Amino acid sequence: MPRFLSTELGLQNEIDDIGAFDLLLDIDSNYFINIKRLKETNIPEFVNSYNEINEYFRQIGILLLASKSETDRAYKTALQKFNFPEVNGIGLGFSKGKHGSGFGDELKRIIIHDAKEIITIASNQPEIFHLIGLFENNVGPDRLSDMIARIIYPNIFEYTIRINKALNIIPSQYPYLKFDNEGIIYNPYKKCKILLLPKDVLHELPIARDWDDIDRVCRENAVIRAEINEMVGEQWGKLATHVKKEYIKKYIFKRSDTLNRFLEDYRKTKVEAYDFNKDSGGDYLVAKRARKLPAEYPLEIASIPKNSKEISMLIVNKFKDLVENNKVYELLYSDEKPRGEKIVQRAFLCVAESYCEANNLDVSPESDAGRGPVDFKMSNGLDKTIVEIKLTSNPNVVHGFKVQIEEYAKAEKTENKIFLIIDNGGPKTRIEEVIKIYELKKENKENVPEVIIIDAKPKESASKYNK
Repeated sequence: MPRFLSTELGLQNEIDDIGAFDLLLDIDSNYFINIKRLKETNIPEFVNSYNEINEYFRQIGILLLASKSETDRAYKTALQKFNFPEVNGIGLGFSKGKHGSGFGDELKRIIIHDAKEIITIASNQPEIFHLIGLFENNVGPDRLSDMIARIIYPNIFEYTIRINKALNIIPSQYPYLKFDNEGIIYNPYKKCKILLLPKDVLHELPIARDWDDIDRVCRENAVIRAEINEMVGEQWGKLATHVKKEYIKKYIFKRSDTLNRFLEDYRKTKVEAYDFNKDSGGDYLVAKRARKLPAEYPLEIASIPKNSKEISMLIVNKFKDLVENNKVYELLYSDEKPRGEKIVQRAFLCVAESYCEANNLDVSPESDAGRGPVDFKMSNGLDKTIVEIKLTSNPNVVHGFKVQIEEYAKAEKTENKIFLIIDNGGPKTRIEEVIKIYELKKENKENVPEVIIIDAKPKESASKYNK
């Protein structure tokens, strides 16, 4: 379940109000440190970070330019300097486990080899290292963020100490937490120090995990766009991502005139601060809002539930009430466009776990007992109920009801099944088909999943509705 630092510390909005990122302690948040934001920020600890990063890469470039072979001292020193283990305490990236991958030895070797060629043939500018995601496979914003975080680690450390002091996050206030000698808390879930960052330097991590939205980058940069139009034209869209990166490396980064024009254009580019109140990705905003819902709308239980299915039905129906009658449907949209199923699942998880805690029930997201992961399993020992969620915008709604949930139930060895349909404006026929199958199974006295339909379509305001 998403566990915010503010929740762990019993704080309200103090972390957000001071401008720090209220990180999740048990999972990574899909954001990254944007180097262009470091160039713009006025946060005291980070005002020199952009120049420090460029100076670090400039030194690597000087070593590579001086090297005569991959076995000489200058080259080996450059390779040693290009070492950026993940800074685990900041909690950014795509990792689902406790820690991400960072840069491996083979990837470092490839990058330094290519950087040597580019610097020797074209130009020795530190910004080349900002842009390695454009020409190297397996390098995206998350790895670049790790690289930046490692270089500016002292700045992150100083910022964390200042914010901790400002918010009175000290050992005497939190005796149940472990602190180091300088006043930094240890994350009880990941067993690493909790390091803070200002929201001002963060940005949403693109959905493309390996910068596969390279087409967008190419469209937005006039130099690359012109080169592609001239040499590749309409064929560009048919090329695989790794081929596109090879093309950019060969025809942009290994030609001095084109590279220098591209770098000049890059230096002029500004990135506006990310609006966390809109949070187009949705992960952070949904988790923030959904975590507060159980306190605002407590689950009233007239009698003690007898088993996991009864409490699961109570929670699912409470979620239905929140979505349909308490404007929680707003969390499921961004700029009037439906968010994906993962965001809906996160909203449900945040709500469900708080209610489960009060009823001695365990909720497990994406529990996999051998036939693929069911969305949720609510259990108390061997008493288990599975919950599968489908949006009506998902073409697999009927398949999910006919096949998926039945397979998951077999794997979990339970007959307690709830199929939750979130109507976000997809074809009505999908709901109608599920209901038809449900009624037929009932007639045949089969063990059929409970079907709950939630109307999550945007609602008119009461004043408009009454007109």
